Amino acid sequence: MRRCRIESLGVSLPRRRLFRWGSLQHAVEAGDRCLAASRYKPSDVRVLVNAGVHRDEHVCEPAIACYVQNALGINVDFHGRRTLAFDLLNGGVGMFNAAHLLTAQMLAGEIQVGMVVASEVNSDRRPDPESTFVPSGAALLLDLSPRNGAGFGTFVFETREENADLYTSVVCLKEPRGRLLLRRRAELEDAYLAGAAAAVSEALSRDGLGPADIDLVVPAQVSPSFLARLPGAIGFPADKVADFTATLPDTLTTSVFLALDLARAAGTLAPGKRALLLACGSGVTVAAVTYRF
Repeated sequence: MRRCRIESLGVSLPRRRLFRWGSLQHAVEAGDRCLAASRYKPSDVRVLVNAGVHRDEHVCEPAIACYVQNALGINVDFHGRRTLAFDLLNGGVGMFNAAHLLTAQMLAGEIQVGMVVASEVNSDRRPDPESTFVPSGAALLLDLSPRNGAGFGTFVFETREENADLYTSVVCLKEPRGRLLLRRRAELEDAYLAGAAAAVSEALSRDGLGPADIDLVVPAQVSPSFLARLPGAIGFPADKVADFTATLPDTLTTSVFLALDLARAAGTLAPGKRALLLACGSGVTVAAVTYRF
């Protein structure tokens, strides 16, 4: 069966710099690295989707995807090929939504190559103590897999609207330039675990797989306590769940793919291996998808 795959992956993590990088710089850095690792040229990308939520100066419009497209030099003139660039925001599961969308377009024959980018930065000069997170960026270049059966399986999104108030993100305009306020209630991780159990069960069922068929679960690195409880909630042994929280705190939209980059670098996901990717976000939504390398 033909599938869509991650042809290349690029990430951008914080480094010691004289000046802090903003969300656009992290997105472009990740995109540059993604393209450098790819066999494709920038002009081959026909759709670019930005899924990052928290931007420089809390900008809402215009679409950050257009700025990323321009910085990466992806078909920026009006002659020859054109690229559609837009933002798609859905909290911590946004990159999954974007990958799902591009997969559908590729399988329908509408495009051959697409890119998903995301970055997260709190640009407040004095961030709210509860609203701090590690600035980061991640980018995926997607195409149709040359090998049958390799790539993404069925995407599953489990949303529990009754829990929507457990995780909120707003920009308070009482201060000049605004101030980001993230609020996570104590019950949030319980809601994530319940959603993960349902999403994982459905994703495995739709792809005709069981826990024994999965070599590694790569979840959002929500917290050490969440990762400690996750194996029991989804029915996997603890040694099959990637836990990088000792060095990789939660980075919101980019979390799963930063963890996936670490897992690939460690050599645990060689060709033929199967992974289960698991993202958590506001809504409350949990997304799951299997992936064969």
